[in-house]
Amino acid sequence: MRVRRRTPALVLPVALVVGLGACSSDDEPEPGASATTSAAPTASVSETPEPTESPEPEPAETGPTPPPRPAAMDDTGKKGAQAAAEYFIALTTYASTTGETTELAAMSNDGTCGFCVAVVEEAEEYETSGYTVTGGATEISDLQTGDKDSLTGGYAVTAAFSADERTVHDASGTEVDRWDRDTGFLQIDLVHDGSSWRTLALTTDQGEAG
Repeated sequence: MRVRRRTPALVLPVALVVGLGACSSDDEPEPGASATTSAAPTASVSETPEPTESPEPEPAETGPTPPPRPAAMDDTGKKGAQAAAEYFIALTTYASTTGETTELAAMSNDGTCGFCVAVVEEAEEYETSGYTVTGGATEISDLQTGDKDSLTGGYAVTAAFSADERTVHDASGTEVDRWDRDTGFLQIDLVHDGSSWRTLALTTDQGEAG
């Protein structure tokens, strides 16, 4: 999410086992007797070639995983509103990075949330164009949830936010856009429509986001 824009060896231990053998005899020759020593035949030892180490397979690259839906969102009051606000912010980062907007779109009230529409459209455009988005993770803290609004039936959740730097590259690797790291305060208005939480709007200390 961006709300203000500025120009901006793995060492594997090897165990070496050394076998030591020793021979002794308790039979001493009697005095005057001739001791005959016969040499034991020497067996030829065939050298066993050391096994060739197979290269370890490269770990498969994994992309971002979708954020888990908080169980607290089952609550239809303040507790659920706060959990929904955290989930919504996590979905914006996931959608912007992967182009997957299904869950974000389902949680957005397009008629009132301009920010929601902008994030979904941008993510889908980047996905279609083959763009790669790096960074941009947004975290919120110090969440406060107001009382239920008597007119809308919704809740206003306020929080401080911190958004990491984000860069966008096209298919050839050329940088086409960049956002600097940003901090500030935001408010997310949410309402439970009887089946799920919907985001009505997102505004920041810099005005309406979007």
